[in-house]
Amino acid sequence: MKDQFLFLYMSLVSLTISFGQENFVQSQYPSLPKQVLTSHNFGITLIDDYANLNNLEDPMIVQWLKSQDSLAEAYFSNNNLLQDYLVKFEKFQNRQNGSMSMVEVNEEGNYFYLKYDDSSGTQKLYFKENLSAEEVEIFDPANHNEIKAITYLKPSFDGKKIAIGYRPDQNFSSTVRVLDVKNKKFYREEITNINPSFGGIEWLPDSSGFIYLYFPIVDQKEPGYKRNSFSVLHKLGDSLDLNNKVFGDSNTVNISPDFYPKVKIGSSQDKYIIGYSASSSDHYDGYIAKVSDIISGNLNWIPFFTDEQKVYLTEGEVRGEEFIFRQGNDTGNQISRVQIQNPNFNNPEVLVEGTMENPITQFDVTRDKVYYSRSKYGVEVSLWEIDKKKNITNLKTPITPGYVTFFGGSVKNNSIGVELDGWTSNYTRFLISEEEGLQKEGLQLEILYSEFEDLISEQIMVKSHDGVEVPLSLLYNPSLLNSNNEVFIYVYGAYGESLSPFFYPIFLDWAARGGILAFPHVRGGGEKGKEWHLQGMKTLKHNSWKDLISCTEALIEKGFTKKGLISLYTSSAGGVTAGMAVNERPDLFSSFIAEVPRLNPLGLESSATSNSTSYLEYGTVKDSLEFTGLVKMDPYYNLNTENEYPATLIMPASQDDRIPLWDSGKYIAKLQSSSNAEMPVLMDIDYLNGHEGLGNYDDTVMLYGKIFSFAMSNMKRNQ
Repeated sequence: MKDQFLFLYMSLVSLTISFGQENFVQSQYPSLPKQVLTSHNFGITLIDDYANLNNLEDPMIVQWLKSQDSLAEAYFSNNNLLQDYLVKFEKFQNRQNGSMSMVEVNEEGNYFYLKYDDSSGTQKLYFKENLSAEEVEIFDPANHNEIKAITYLKPSFDGKKIAIGYRPDQNFSSTVRVLDVKNKKFYREEITNINPSFGGIEWLPDSSGFIYLYFPIVDQKEPGYKRNSFSVLHKLGDSLDLNNKVFGDSNTVNISPDFYPKVKIGSSQDKYIIGYSASSSDHYDGYIAKVSDIISGNLNWIPFFTDEQKVYLTEGEVRGEEFIFRQGNDTGNQISRVQIQNPNFNNPEVLVEGTMENPITQFDVTRDKVYYSRSKYGVEVSLWEIDKKKNITNLKTPITPGYVTFFGGSVKNNSIGVELDGWTSNYTRFLISEEEGLQKEGLQLEILYSEFEDLISEQIMVKSHDGVEVPLSLLYNPSLLNSNNEVFIYVYGAYGESLSPFFYPIFLDWAARGGILAFPHVRGGGEKGKEWHLQGMKTLKHNSWKDLISCTEALIEKGFTKKGLISLYTSSAGGVTAGMAVNERPDLFSSFIAEVPRLNPLGLESSATSNSTSYLEYGTVKDSLEFTGLVKMDPYYNLNTENEYPATLIMPASQDDRIPLWDSGKYIAKLQSSSNAEMPVLMDIDYLNGHEGLGNYDDTVMLYGKIFSFAMSNMKRNQ
């Protein structure tokens, strides 16, 4: 029987069919027999129609997935719009050839960055001793057998060394090598079982070595995958000794096997190391130790703060004998400080407060000042400065920013820079001068996009199902605005992440062609502070997709567009928000596109899950109320066979370390088996990359070429 199925799959791969949206029928989809699994929990009966898809090692499942991917590729090979988009997007990318990326500035003012070289097709690594110095090429992947693409950079405090990360196996684990900047040679050690997305390296203050987060098991197929990680101290030149555990092991501090025991060292001046148990939550338990003790082997970690004290540790900074940090409170959040020798996190010294609707989003510290940004509704950003006397100054910005991030700040000196970005304002870097305010850094030439000069952005407020006002950001050309505009929605709404403005020509092209870009700032994000996040997680997750539905309805009611002209796009955790909106109101959307999406959270999110702490966001199957919430938010279990669903394109990644391939596979299998419409239902699998899509320029062009051509191809203009 299995051989018969394999023959069927291979036959499907070789079919040559015209895949226009009007020709799609159910019989074209690769068939997969159901393996029904019925479960009963807390009085709820669940039926999993495709439990067999959990076995990704089964040759039948492997071939079914490949056939799905082949079907998607066949569809796009016959999509003329794709070629149009590829030509346009390649021009945008070519305009950026020679531009810099992954720019790192250390406290000595040394610059490290990647720059694409068209002749070799690689991203070369360059060094500048300071902003006005000549650039020096220090590494070219074209001349190296293993390092073909750099994915991580971390210079030492003294600027004499730089850690370079790359992913030779395209799996969860990266490899990190350390390059001597002066002689352009690598140190002998190769750091493995590390993933910089979860925790890179933290240089010791004297730059003699570093501490990094080590994962004992990095193979997704093995029990204990990503569990029981610990931080390791390594001195350059020494042999790699994994017994040199300094944080997270049971002999130091006991931390949950699912959490990540990471450390932070902020500058060469630091006498203390902060350790914390990281998870998908906003707040962690923190510990503190003297640098000298850790280096000498005296692992004297002292409890510093708890997650109940709402410290946003990732931005906490040690400055001498004080600790400055961002902290949540009942009315929003605040920047606070405590004395390390006598900390009181329940009653700290408050430097400045944010509000629910205009929270403090980021901050950084120099020798004498604290800089921070606030973001009203996630898009109206302001920049501020606090001096030693606690005087607060609003810094004027040359452009209207929608997003701010700091770089180069250190308690060693007063140098600091800021990156500004916006919906219609291109990413620009500035240096903050006490005498002259913000001045352009001038590291690279500005790239001009005259084709977007007529675009405007606005934010409207939409009443949701319960009367709460939801911000909705829109980008369009006002001279082309009418009720027949084709709308492209991007939504996320999870983990308290704000959907901040970004300038991206590939997206802006949609508006320049006469369409509307729409960004609903739904609950689950952080646009209105922590409470906005809480109102869109666990048992309140329904607010996220109901906010999205309300925003979509408002676009129609206010005359921006009509039914049949709205494409919905999401990624990762946004799959829950978007997937459930499509389940409840499939009539609102002409197409649904999801990249590496979470579509079956009930199948993964539980306290028993070995490689995820996402149950902190969605809920656990061990709690009756949270289990019920998981059932209600699961797009796969809530697919309705009576609905007529829009054209659907799901784009998972086979190397995804967070969302397994069966998550998307189950959704597609169930939707294809119940779909009687002639709209395409496709799964286009990325077999090379993981959750964060570490592809090259060509991969990016192809990805968005598929996304936007699918959206435009499936508009129902005559509806």
